[in-house]
Parts: sequence; C-alpha cells; structure tokens
Amino acid sequence: MSEVLIGNACSLCAAITDSISGTQKKHNRILAFQTLSQVFYGVGTIILKGYSSTAQNAVAILRNFAAMKRIKSKILEWILILLGVALGVVFNNLGLLGWLPIVANLEYSIAVFRFKDNVRLLKVAFIINMLMYLTFSIMIKNYVAAVANVVVAVITAVALIRGDKPKEAQDGEASDSEDADGEQLQADEE
Repeated sequence: MSEVLIGNACSLCAAITDSISGTQKKHNRILAFQTLSQVFYGVGTIILKGYSSTAQNAVAILRNFAAMKRIKSKILEWILILLGVALGVVFNNLGLLGWLPIVANLEYSIAVFRFKDNVRLLKVAFIINMLMYLTFSIMIKNYVAAVANVVVAVITAVALIRGDKPKEAQDGEASDSEDADGEQLQADEE
C-alpha cells in the first residue's frame, strides 16, 4: 500500500510541475519544468512497476534536453521514437498492458511529425494518447495520473469541440504554447 501512495505522490509532483510549465513564458523554463515532471512520473512508474512507461519518460527527458539545446534534427527525432519503442519493449514487464505507454507515445510522436500543422488532428491524437495512459494509470494504481489524464483529455476535447485557438501573443512576446521563434511547443506525455 505504501508503494501506491508514494507512486501517486510522485505523480502529484509531476502534475504540479506540468501545471507550472504551462505558466512559463520562456522556452527553456517550460522544458525544464516538463523535464522535472518526467523525472517525477518516471520515479512514480518505477515505484508502481510500470517500467515500459518509465522508458518513455527517460526518452522524453532526452528529447527535452535536445530541445533545450535547440537541436533540430529529423534523424534525432526518429532515433528518439525508435529508442522509446525499443526501451519500452525491453522493459515491458506487464505484457499487453505494458504496451499501452509504448503505443501511446509512438502514436502521438508520429502525429506530431505528420500533422504538426493541423491543430485539430494533433488534439485528437493527444486525446487518444491520454485515454491509453488513463487505462495504464488505472491498472498500475496510479490514480493521480489517471485523474490528470481525464482532466487533460476533457479540456482538450472541449477545446477541440469549441474550436478554441491559443491567444495571440501580446506585446511581441511568445505565448505560453510557443517558443521565442513562434514554433509550437509539444506537450510532454507522461
């Protein structure tokens, strides 16, 4: 029981740092908080024995470090995707259930590359990602992450239905969802 509580406490810290990342205005600060969030999620999934998800967190940390250094390479992006799949398969200790984080991250990463200019399709892909993670989170008893998955999926679905668009940057500053070059930032999965 204490493992479940500690794992969920880590997920709570991850959810808080994810929330803080959304309030930041600078590219590197957003990514720094998202990286910290991935560390918390990773520790939580280790404690809750969801190792295929931990592998996805590790790859997300590497991806964020590359983004913080402004390394832009399609080859690196695909290496990180393949690394996520390979590590997920190697560390999958939960059979079919352990495939959920692998497939979720593969699905969303491919959507980001294929549909990066189509906000509606990206939102649909993100909702699908959250639903896969919701199932995984419940099965490993990561209830805090499950609640966060539901909240994010609902907010994204409402925005999709309403057709909401990010507010335009004021006074020449990039919005919270854009970096200084006006490029859309990717939200990290768990």
